[in-house]
Amino acid sequence: MRVVIDGLSILPGSNQIVIEHLLRAWVDAHPGDELHLLIGPDAGLTVPDGVGTRTIDLGRRRYLGRLRAQATVVPRLCRTVGADVMLGTIPSTTVTRLPCPRAVIAWDLRHELRPDQFSTAARRLRKVSYDIGFRQADAIITISERTRDDLLRSRPWLARRIVRAAQLGSDHADSWPRTVPETPYALTFGQWSNKNVGLVVDAWELLRERGPLRPLSVVGLGTTAREALAADIARRGLDDVVRLQPWLTDQEFRACFASAGLIVFPSDFEGFGLPAAEAMRLGIPLVITPEPALLEVTDGHAVVTADWTTRALADAVVAAGATDDAALAAARERAAHFTWRRTAEATRETLAEAVRRVRPARRSRPT
Repeated sequence: MRVVIDGLSILPGSNQIVIEHLLRAWVDAHPGDELHLLIGPDAGLTVPDGVGTRTIDLGRRRYLGRLRAQATVVPRLCRTVGADVMLGTIPSTTVTRLPCPRAVIAWDLRHELRPDQFSTAARRLRKVSYDIGFRQADAIITISERTRDDLLRSRPWLARRIVRAAQLGSDHADSWPRTVPETPYALTFGQWSNKNVGLVVDAWELLRERGPLRPLSVVGLGTTAREALAADIARRGLDDVVRLQPWLTDQEFRACFASAGLIVFPSDFEGFGLPAAEAMRLGIPLVITPEPALLEVTDGHAVVTADWTTRALADAVVAAGATDDAALAAARERAAHFTWRRTAEATRETLAEAVRRVRPARRSRPT
């Protein structure tokens, strides 16, 4: 199979991590496939051997440069290599006519279902570009059944298209360095508003009133957010139990995550919930909220808060501290279900289905 991959939107972060692992697993499973990847100079991607890569200069105005490249370079490359299919790594991809079927990856619909977490401009941009991408796509690959359900619920006409889930992998965490800290700590995340770091700090304040508790380490905060939260923590007198980490390198983050004694992940919206899968893979007790993607991923192998209140989160943290070895082993068995090879196979099969369905239909049309 010859696949052109529009990765011009990739930037360092979750998108980059997922595509990197997907490509590596794809090359290992199907070395005979031709994968042609287009990326910008700041993608931060380590591309595996066997993937043909073209780095495109997007200019100072990155978004406009990406639109130009998607309109011209993507279709030209599809024609040059004789692509069987084009895959966009987000729904916003080329709108130009292609000589092959097109597919896109849908991560989530958070901008529609949690609009308060986005600026007006960001919501409008996503709405317009994503709607065009969904309407033009011959196939859509979602990263969870939750995202697939959201998509079909909001756009029931997509039931006539190919919409398949390719759940993400967790086996990359097997190589993360792990140490046993002198003082076991809990880990939580603060990079986006949906992670609800404020709720976690509230819970730690409540837990301290109940007695001794493990320290909390917060990762993922930018400088401004970290300074604001540090002031709040100092005001509450929680400096001794809540530590705000500086921005960590990838290696530092992996070590910090893998060495934690508890992962606290009270997100109110996830497309998949990769930290939950990683925690189960590493055998770390896990607290989640009753959020659909997290319930899908954990499947009963995490402590779920009764509701979205501070007290419910504090109670769940206490319960997670009593997680036994048998429960952790069962969680690891659940996480073994999520491998990048499985993700790659599901993605490739969806693309192959689009080729089988779309190309004969196009050939049969009268000229």
